[in-house]
Amino acid sequence: MSKTSFKLIVAILLLIAGLTTHANSQANRARPVSTGPCPDDKVYTGKYRNIVFGFSIVIPAGLKGYWNSAVCSPDGKYDCVCMGDHGRIIPLADDVTIEAFVGYQMESEWSVIDHENGEISSLKKEKNLEQLKVVSSRWVHLDRLNARRFVAKFVKEKKRVTVDQIVALHKGIEYQLILRTSPDRYKKDKIQFDKVIASWKLTPRT
Repeated sequence: MSKTSFKLIVAILLLIAGLTTHANSQANRARPVSTGPCPDDKVYTGKYRNIVFGFSIVIPAGLKGYWNSAVCSPDGKYDCVCMGDHGRIIPLADDVTIEAFVGYQMESEWSVIDHENGEISSLKKEKNLEQLKVVSSRWVHLDRLNARRFVAKFVKEKKRVTVDQIVALHKGIEYQLILRTSPDRYKKDKIQFDKVIASWKLTPRT
């Protein structure tokens, strides 16, 4: 396979990866970490930059980040083939995470409010979820982008959950930051979440 053909295949895979659902990407966070060549096998600390979608965050000191995309496939010739890098998951405790997630904007005519409503609708469709209530929704800034931030509470599988989520749009890209925790941990976990929000920067894309 020529280098040109390989680059074309990677570009097609990146486009397909933009269609990968957020729920599917979350399922990969439990993968055991190894020392293989693929980025989904590695542990990340400090600054993380996504050069395809154009943003960076700093993983707070003492925490670790993990691949937040479809699994990669080891390849004998190119070491590793991935369908795209859509962000990082930062575990805080069992079933408690901060997520940075990014993908192509699927509905080009939608506003950021439409995308916020879409995320809330997606929550409502989660299996075994009950008593969902949006307790706040407001405009915020994510770096220099106007963004929407909402907090929702619900019960899932008999556990109370709080989700604090930011949604922003820029040049056909949808950026998200998400804290998923329990009500009793929310105040403490929000401190770490706010650190990630403050560190988020829009960066040049390649």
